[in-house]
Amino acid sequence: MNLLIIILNLMQVISNIDYLVLIQVILIFLTGGIVKGLIGVGLPTVTLTLLSFLFDIKESISIILLPIILTNLYQMFNGKYLKQIVNDVKIFQFAAFLFIFPGFYFLTILKSDTILFFLGIILILNSLLGLMKYEIKFKNYTSKYFHIFIGSMTGVVTGVTGIYTMPFIFLIQSLQYSKDKVIQLMGLTFFIFGCTQFFLFSLHDMINVDKLIFSLVACFPILFGVYLGTILRKKISEDSFKKLFNFILVVMGIILILKITF
Repeated sequence: MNLLIIILNLMQVISNIDYLVLIQVILIFLTGGIVKGLIGVGLPTVTLTLLSFLFDIKESISIILLPIILTNLYQMFNGKYLKQIVNDVKIFQFAAFLFIFPGFYFLTILKSDTILFFLGIILILNSLLGLMKYEIKFKNYTSKYFHIFIGSMTGVVTGVTGIYTMPFIFLIQSLQYSKDKVIQLMGLTFFIFGCTQFFLFSLHDMINVDKLIFSLVACFPILFGVYLGTILRKKISEDSFKKLFNFILVVMGIILILKITF
């Protein structure tokens, strides 16, 4: 009986969905999946930025969480370095986890335009560093104080904006991992961040059935996009694509800032 009620409620929710919006969401996640398949990263950045043009930024973050958790769960275990990675970055992970909570608090009290402004700034800074191929490496990257600092800053930024890479990228560059190891590190980190955000959004009733359906539907185009991306990876120069990708993100960051300024 309870299952029947759940199914009936689910059918009612589906019937109320704006299918034009649903198609746009599917295309956005397909794009994010292709990017992830091509270069191994970029799913949260691409999808969150594009969704913010359709929805409120807080809604956008809630929609991307389930796909982020599922894709990074696979990415986290798809490799042989997990035990070593956990040992290397456990202090960073714990600090980041703790500081997502105050970051989320700021998310709940800040206006959406303010969050979008920070999102735009982070997109521009992160992408300009990628375009210039400028790496910031710290000699004391094994220090627990460095991990606590980078972890706490990353946690706050993640909690507020839903972007996971700043200033986490500085730790990645300092560790000088191989590409496969970096991808597994990001899988572990993004899985933890996604689960923490999902818990906080659920706790504050910021995720409803409509958003969960969008999220579940989005998982299929993401997987298909990742598949397409892996095929395109063999035909397109990864370096050239990264340049184009970062350039587009800079433009999108500028557009986001102009959108809320004027």
